Amino acid sequence: MYLPFDRLRVEITTKGCAIPQDERERLQTSLGALAETVKDFPDPALWINTVYHPRSQRYNVELKLKLPGQTLITGEEDPYLDSALQRGVQKLLQETQVYTEHPDLVKVAAAERRETLDREVVAPEAPDAGPLAEAVQAGNYRVFRTALAGYEEWLRKRVGRLVQRRPEAQAQVGKQLRLGDVVEEVYLHAFEQFTHRPTALPLNEWLESLIDPSILAVLRHPAEEREAASWARTVRDTSLP
Repeated sequence: MYLPFDRLRVEITTKGCAIPQDERERLQTSLGALAETVKDFPDPALWINTVYHPRSQRYNVELKLKLPGQTLITGEEDPYLDSALQRGVQKLLQETQVYTEHPDLVKVAAAERRETLDREVVAPEAPDAGPLAEAVQAGNYRVFRTALAGYEEWLRKRVGRLVQRRPEAQAQVGKQLRLGDVVEEVYLHAFEQFTHRPTALPLNEWLESLIDPSILAVLRHPAEEREAASWARTVRDTSLP
């Protein structure tokens, strides 16, 4: 379910429950203040996930708000869905107001650079159009990899953070798992899946969604993936004609 706002994209998912019409109207009213707060940010997006737990007879609400350089996450739990939703929105609004008053300027600048890069690299909306898609269709990994080189530093940092969140992966760093191999695996996955990617996602978000599968691939098949990463680096380092 989506709620209409001029500058804030809102997507709501439910599990084991439904949001009645009167509660949806109250929720939309409550979100008006949040939409006003983030109206000057580029492409803000809010996801609200509501889950009903029949054993405890309670509702769990999680809210995730994507802003430049940071995603704010909060949640609430209550026997009444409306109460959980309203408290969650108010908590998120308070966190958003703190963010607007004290933004991490380095993260905001980095996010703006990625958004600019997204627009420059992937202008066409069709997944099979544009220079990157042409490189994929021609089987030219070198051109594809070179065009996406601007994401490499950011991607390496994201890989490092996600590896730290997986104890089984963190334990293998420097042994079966090398961060550089995971980065190359992400690029290889992107090359294979580019013309089938969801174009509604910004390119940097889509690349980030490929990190976890790449980590798992390196953990499950370390020798094969190390060989693939070595090949990818060789292609990457070969000068373009």
